[in-house]
Amino acid sequence: MIRKLLFTLGIILATHVLVFSQATGTLRGRIIDKETKEPIPFANVIIEMNGVQAGGATSDFEGNYVIKPINPGKYDIRCSYVGYKTLLTKGIIIGAGKIEFYNIELEPTTVALSEIEVTSYKVPLIEKDQTTVGATVTAEQIDKMPNRSATAVAITVGGVFSSDGERGSVRGARSEATVTYIDGVKVTGSASLPPSAIEQVSVIISGLPAQYGDATSGVINITTKGPSNIYAGGFEAQTSELLDNFGYNRFGFNLQGPLIRKKNKETGESRSILGFFFAGDVILQGDAAPSPIGRWKVKDDVLQYLKENPLRPTGLGYGTYPNAAFLASDDLEYVKRSQNADAFNINLSGKIDLRLSSTTNFTLGGSTVYYKSNAFGYSRSLMNWENNPFHDELTYRGYARFTQRFPAAADSRSLIKNVYYSLQADYTKYHSRTQSAQHKDNLFKYGYLGRFDTYTVRSYELGSDTINGQVYNNVYIHNGYRDTMVTFQPSDFNRDLARYTETYYNFYPDVTGNWENFDQILLGGGYINGMSPSAIYSLWQAPGTVYNGYSEYDADQIGFNGMLSADIGNHEVQIGFQMEQRSESYYGYAPTYFWQLMRGLTNFHIRELDKSNPVLVSRDGVFQDTIYYYRKYDANSQRTFDRNLRKKLGLPVDGLDFINIDSYDFASKTINYYDKDGNLKTVTMGEDLFDVSLFDADELLNGGNSYVAYYGYDYTGKKLSSQPSFEDFLTKKNADGEFLREVPAFRPNYLATYIQDKFAFKDLIFNVGLRVDRYDANQLVLKDPYSIYPTLSVKEVQKIGDQIVSHPGNMGSDYVVYVDNATNPTTITGYRNGSVWYNATGIEIADPYILDAGSGVTPYLRNPSNQTLQKEAFQDYDPQWAFMPRISFSFPISDEALFFAHYDILTQRPQGENRFDITDYYFFKTRGTTLDNPNLKSPKTIDYELGFKQKLTNASALTLSAYYKEIRNEIQIYRYAGAYPRDYISYNNIDFGTVKGFTISYDLRRTSNVTMRASYTLQFADGTGSSPTTAAALIAARLPNLRTPMPLAWDRRHSFNVNIDYRYGEGKEYNGPRISRKNKPPVELLRNTGVNFTVIGGSGTPYTRSENITSAVSGGTRILKGSFYGSRLPWQFRIDAKLDKDIHIVWKKKEGEKPKESMLNIYLQMLNIFNFKNVMAVYPATGNPDDDGYLAAAEWQKEINQQLNPDTYRQLYRIYINNPSNYSSPRMIRLGLIFNF
Repeated sequence: MIRKLLFTLGIILATHVLVFSQATGTLRGRIIDKETKEPIPFANVIIEMNGVQAGGATSDFEGNYVIKPINPGKYDIRCSYVGYKTLLTKGIIIGAGKIEFYNIELEPTTVALSEIEVTSYKVPLIEKDQTTVGATVTAEQIDKMPNRSATAVAITVGGVFSSDGERGSVRGARSEATVTYIDGVKVTGSASLPPSAIEQVSVIISGLPAQYGDATSGVINITTKGPSNIYAGGFEAQTSELLDNFGYNRFGFNLQGPLIRKKNKETGESRSILGFFFAGDVILQGDAAPSPIGRWKVKDDVLQYLKENPLRPTGLGYGTYPNAAFLASDDLEYVKRSQNADAFNINLSGKIDLRLSSTTNFTLGGSTVYYKSNAFGYSRSLMNWENNPFHDELTYRGYARFTQRFPAAADSRSLIKNVYYSLQADYTKYHSRTQSAQHKDNLFKYGYLGRFDTYTVRSYELGSDTINGQVYNNVYIHNGYRDTMVTFQPSDFNRDLARYTETYYNFYPDVTGNWENFDQILLGGGYINGMSPSAIYSLWQAPGTVYNGYSEYDADQIGFNGMLSADIGNHEVQIGFQMEQRSESYYGYAPTYFWQLMRGLTNFHIRELDKSNPVLVSRDGVFQDTIYYYRKYDANSQRTFDRNLRKKLGLPVDGLDFINIDSYDFASKTINYYDKDGNLKTVTMGEDLFDVSLFDADELLNGGNSYVAYYGYDYTGKKLSSQPSFEDFLTKKNADGEFLREVPAFRPNYLATYIQDKFAFKDLIFNVGLRVDRYDANQLVLKDPYSIYPTLSVKEVQKIGDQIVSHPGNMGSDYVVYVDNATNPTTITGYRNGSVWYNATGIEIADPYILDAGSGVTPYLRNPSNQTLQKEAFQDYDPQWAFMPRISFSFPISDEALFFAHYDILTQRPQGENRFDITDYYFFKTRGTTLDNPNLKSPKTIDYELGFKQKLTNASALTLSAYYKEIRNEIQIYRYAGAYPRDYISYNNIDFGTVKGFTISYDLRRTSNVTMRASYTLQFADGTGSSPTTAAALIAARLPNLRTPMPLAWDRRHSFNVNIDYRYGEGKEYNGPRISRKNKPPVELLRNTGVNFTVIGGSGTPYTRSENITSAVSGGTRILKGSFYGSRLPWQFRIDAKLDKDIHIVWKKKEGEKPKESMLNIYLQMLNIFNFKNVMAVYPATGNPDDDGYLAAAEWQKEINQQLNPDTYRQLYRIYINNPSNYSSPRMIRLGLIFNF
């Protein structure tokens, strides 16, 4: 009843208020006379950004004023009143979801002319309403940081884990538990933005207000810049050429200004009512996968030799060896740049603001990111980098926001004041594609080596046959067909791959025993269409190996958000609502294997001989001792591909023509076939012959061993316009009667509503809220994950046959009954309630296999004779409702100290492994892969924190905080042991953990050239799994999941997050070295020059040691040494730096004009400045990143010495093991220039 009520309430709210958009802030304070300290009523206060008014208010009788909502950013405050100097305060920072308190003192004046007093705002060290933990960093601060991104800001916050500059776990949670917003739009796809577009980044890692949901760890809010009242812009160029080996180049630009101005009749000032901001970045990377230790590659001349001569004869008179298996050390070279791993990136961001009135705003904004690269692959890097796949992705998002305020009159006595609402609609599209850089979507060229012409004759044996009652003895009876020769004409599509077969033919020019048929070619080391060479020693891809994959992923997100806010007495109340609909679609092929599939499908129905219709071979009417048969046409076994192919070739569908699929020539568009009499013929096409649509869906699905995967698309790669049903998959056919097997897109929906109240009670400031989330996976799920067929429960089983049964008294009526045989049950063997098993007497058991009476663990089936996929076994996903109270408060002891604390309940919808794929169940008996679990629930976190902040000096403060988190219902791989008709592996909400931590943060404002934000965190992060696949090895070994918490993969016991800025000012604020000049001002050598450091590091993360040594080639079972995750990597530190100098440029002015100013900034960016090679991963037996112990282990010498060339094997293995990914990224140095005007 309550759920229905809340749902109804949500719909009502959605009708009136389309939910919260961007997190905004509030400015409030009191205006008083500077001399008398008396309140000033009816004073006017406005806030401006870049000269554009963003809000305003009038003070009440007590001098109090409130301005909201305010988008996060840096503003100027202008306060005026008759008889007082106008006060302009510059640089007040408004944070997302925060209240900024600023009291104003106006100075009386008797001067009639307007006077403006200009002051600079100083951010207070103690924020009275601090109820969240995190950091807010402005554009000016970001511009000086070594990395100018939201990620770079996030990793400087205490409690945020980063091993190599990335944003990882936040306070012990999985990385996906943190969400990112850009201008109020939840990020799907890339969160990249041009650095010049970022106005503010706010990171909340604890104490999330009720307005935030669908996150169990942290929130990153990015606010982009808005328009300006004047035209301004800038450009930036950055390069690493000549500074490092990685070829990084970037060009950026930004432009802003008014489109329409409106003049104030009273003041004469012209203000923008319609303005714009636009920024962009273009990035070119020569090496998008930089290595800290360089890379090894085969020398260019050697690689060219291997391409032309990929094989060598065995010397045995048959067969070949790959030449790459005999490489010498002189054939390899060390290089500092990854080969064929370049990338190109475009980032665009824009915003248009329309000020409809002093209380109404309309904003349009969005961003676009396009990225493409040749995707680096380690196994390809030695000698097959030319076949790196091409990957590209496109993200674009847009939003429209409408905000209207209803400010109360200054003399209003109303209980409800400062009402406003905000509506936002947004849309995000993300599309990615991975393909062969050469072949792209020409799928049938992936595995094409060339044209193979197979010559075939009838084969005979001595025997007998009876024809028309006459017996023919000791005659030649046709018994099949024999290939006599296969000729090969290589293609240029995969020239290096074709050389394997071409070389084999050159080595063995005699057809007999060498290339009479495909089997001989393959046994000799050649390849046919659809095949690729094996990796050299199972380590490195051989030259010419074609990337075998084509895939596209498409995701849409539509959101409607809004919020209604009002001050009700002393309470600042917000009511919000959020709706989100996602759609995810995908299709992918393994196109190289299409040739093997086509070869198997073509002619399948005419492979038998029609012995019921023999043909006597006669000459001049005289029988010549030979009997042959035509091929036998079997319509029932004819494959769709074969049928469609014959139609396209113009051959009779029911004909006996034998098509040689490998004889197709892309250049001439011809293909050969034998007619029914054995005559070789050729068909010439006017277009490419092959297309995915020649197959039907079942052929590509291949009984569960699929050549294709898809959802939201059909099997040919066409986007579906509707959501096919369960029944559609089983029954829907095309006009030719072939099953379409359509699989719907994944379309979960998310609905949330919240109410929060921020108020003061005596000296306490509370932020209390309740958020209610509703997540619906919007798909079918198994009613019982232990059976894909409907089962009977205790209440439904009163008899077995004619025998009345009596169930144990502790068995619930809905418990599943298990029997001895599925089709002919005679005895009850046990029961199950969820995942709890019982034997026949009702005693709980741990091992379900005890119930196996010889036919497996068998439930009592509702329809034992119908063990096919039935919708009765499924039900709709039960929407998950989450009620999340949020309580936080701050207690300012004085202006110099405060306590703060919070209690939160947080949930997040499943982030993966939860799509319903009907093909998993349709091919349940044959598909051995890990299945998604569409019935996953939302992980949950309960978060507690207590903190204290103390002002140390007028420029510094210290914060101490202790936190505790309980993590529940995390997702982990899981074996459904005892499932019917077989065990299977999927996922389940079984992981849990705890995080305990203590953080000390130090905040130093500009003092003697230095500002600093520094933190130290002591943390204990324990749980039963660090990712959904942590237990994969245990499950594969048929062992149970771990139920004892252990250190998580990111459990860094001691962490340091530091950002330091040392900078010289100018003029009176300059205190650096000078050069004196006679009769001239001294030269300030380091004027407006500074350096900024980001220091991230801490103790090592855990790993699991093994007692024995295993091989990267042949594997092996590791024997645990010590405890799971019981060993630690070395300490890790990364220091990034940026040295820059601002140069002010004043342009010559015309008489009567104000001088125009520009700013030139020259900087040197140095990432990992000391080139620390932090160890990111080690081998479990040795604890080293560059040696797994295999080559020196006595037990492996026999295997090593049995390789084709043991010396080459050792060398290639040694290089392979020293994987650059075991270390942190290398030092990168970039020189940049920014010019703003």
